[in-house]
Amino acid sequence: MRKQTLLATTILLMLVAQGGFAQKAAVLTKIFYPKDSVQFTALHGEVGFGYRSREYGKTTMVICCTSEAGRFYMVFKKDIRHLSRMVEFENGYAGEVFSFASKQWEHEEGTGSRHELKGEPKDTVVYSIHNLRCLILKKSAAGITEVARFQDYGNEVYWPEFDYPSCSISDEDRDGLPEFYLSYMGNSDGLDAKPYKQLVYTVGAAPTAAVKAKATAYYPAGNEDDVYRVEYDQRWKQLPAPVRGKSKRLIDRHRSANPSE
Repeated sequence: MRKQTLLATTILLMLVAQGGFAQKAAVLTKIFYPKDSVQFTALHGEVGFGYRSREYGKTTMVICCTSEAGRFYMVFKKDIRHLSRMVEFENGYAGEVFSFASKQWEHEEGTGSRHELKGEPKDTVVYSIHNLRCLILKKSAAGITEVARFQDYGNEVYWPEFDYPSCSISDEDRDGLPEFYLSYMGNSDGLDAKPYKQLVYTVGAAPTAAVKAKATAYYPAGNEDDVYRVEYDQRWKQLPAPVRGKSKRLIDRHRSANPSE
């Protein structure tokens, strides 16, 4: 009896040990903003907060991730190409364009001038033409490798914007490999439905390139027949259920926060 008890205890301890070894370490993340740029560069000098800023514009946020698959960085970029604004006064509007050379707002020809308008400014509307990029980087002994690059270019009537609170890195299916969730809105002044895109990038155990899956929610923008709808590409449908679940929650959260869109 004693031998049987000892054998059962030994088997139980082996199972517990095996379970411990099989358990995946948690994915750890930390977010850095421009105000944290000095701290980030001190900790991660191989990347630096201004990573490829001359090519891709200023860094607006970095998510740093440590996982069993290694260290990753999700670097968000906004490259502003043109800034203008309309300033409302009591008797009209003044148009102004931002000069990147002088760092000053200058009068836009063909619009009202501040000197001709009465009172103090009542309201200001800023128009930005900019490009968005997000780079997913992996650190290894060989250096920094770019495993994914997102980009969407704006123009006079289309203004893409990251939904920063809905951009993150996590390991929803607990396989030790991180997933990268990138969410952004494509606003426009046209009648076509406005897309809210939720992208999921996944990597393998030895990642060289991430795989992108996409879900798109369409918000009606004026056409009578348009209704809110969500479409999923084939890769999104093949994601593990916990990953799809998080992606869907991000879409639903945006819908709840923007019911009038």
